[in-house]
Amino acid sequence: MPDHAYLPPQPGSVVPHVGTYRRVLPVDLERMFENALDWEHLPHLHASSFGSLTLCEAGAWGWRARLTNATGVESEIELRLDRRQRRWVTRNLAGPNVGAEIWTYCIERGAREIEIFIDFFVPGVPEDAREKVGRAYAKAYEVLYDEDVEMMVQRHRALDERVEGVSRELDEVCLGLAAELDLPSTVQFAGRTLIIDCIEDEYVVYPARCPHMLAPLQGVSLHGFEVRCPWHGYRFDVRNGRCLSGQACQLKAPCFIQMRQGVLYLVADS
Repeated sequence: MPDHAYLPPQPGSVVPHVGTYRRVLPVDLERMFENALDWEHLPHLHASSFGSLTLCEAGAWGWRARLTNATGVESEIELRLDRRQRRWVTRNLAGPNVGAEIWTYCIERGAREIEIFIDFFVPGVPEDAREKVGRAYAKAYEVLYDEDVEMMVQRHRALDERVEGVSRELDEVCLGLAAELDLPSTVQFAGRTLIIDCIEDEYVVYPARCPHMLAPLQGVSLHGFEVRCPWHGYRFDVRNGRCLSGQACQLKAPCFIQMRQGVLYLVADS
């Protein structure tokens, strides 16, 4: 059996059931709940589907927000999470397909193996058109989960690394002759992976993961001295770690760069 599939609509539902999408994901239940509640990532990780998002309210129960799609069409969406039932319901409150409901159920198949079943209910769809509409919804969700699964797997890996803790065996690391360094590059210091770069003749060092949810920053291009998280759009000044987008976190390395006679060193903050 394939690890994801579309199932045909069930007849007789009051709000027409247009189909079910099922898929197996290599993550645990906590990552699934975290992903469902993570409204911030939608316009960044899913830029092909969402243009912008304005949050109305959010909490442990879920969230409600006004959204635009990639072509600028507006809608209002509410997601309500029921942890006990291992499901969440997403409702279209305004805009296209108002009244539509998407019910997502999670079943644990293994330590990090979740099977999801997503039922699509869309009002006003004639019976002979339901499968076509359902397949369109399933394709849209296939794309969304293709984009989400890598983020969730990367987060698993990052959290596993954090469990091992950090250490400070050395107070100083020699990087080598500045003129011979191939930058940007990564280095291990105090049990953490850091990025070394040179911008406008100024050397900088910053963590290789965003402090918010540990998104990887390796390979993310700098704009001047600014790096932008690929998952949530948080922006940081790599010179001092200050968050430029207003969130209460910092991209702070546990060390600073020092040059002595043309040789670069990482020196631990006291």
